Amino acid sequence: MPKKSFKFMVLVFLLNFVLTSCMLFNETPEQAVTNALNALKSSDWEIARKYVEDSELLDTSSDSENDNLIQDEESINLILNKLSFKVISSAKKGNTATVKTEITNIDMSEIIGEYLLRGLAIAFQNSFSGENEKSEEEKNAETKQIFIDLLNREDNKTRVSTVDIKLSRHENSWKIEVDEEFQDAVLGGLVTVKKDLEKSFNSWQESSDSND
Repeated sequence: MPKKSFKFMVLVFLLNFVLTSCMLFNETPEQAVTNALNALKSSDWEIARKYVEDSELLDTSSDSENDNLIQDEESINLILNKLSFKVISSAKKGNTATVKTEITNIDMSEIIGEYLLRGLAIAFQNSFSGENEKSEEEKNAETKQIFIDLLNREDNKTRVSTVDIKLSRHENSWKIEVDEEFQDAVLGGLVTVKKDLEKSFNSWQESSDSND
């Protein structure tokens, strides 16, 4: 390769690097939130990870079977794809900022409620199937498809949350602090749903223990 061509390529690379760095450095907290939520909506994790850790966002702190559903890539993409938002206001102080944002997504309480009912119906039906009883793998595939179909419904109810999204500057970019409020809003209230289910289960268990 001629020296002039090589020098030109190096120069173009350096200019692109400098321009990208400047854009990130000059990015406002509002732009960071907008870019992050748009990336989540389109499941563009390469961009999303610049602003938020996916492991923090998708960790709903539960070992229940339903967690397998939201760790599935197809389910995650369908939930995030329904996301919409509107930045309301922002406040910046030094290396921290707060961006008040209205976040709308499908109401996961409706989805999970119907999913559990259908899952119970399948389990009940399968218990009386005798020789035709489905394998665990077949049952898991059927219940997963129910969840996917529910997420794909056109008439799903929506849930609107107004969230104070907290950000802090790390080197040349803004990072979103993933707290429970942000996580719950982005995932359509899924954190609240799981807490309510765990609370109901614990109450039932305590009641059963006291009757023994």
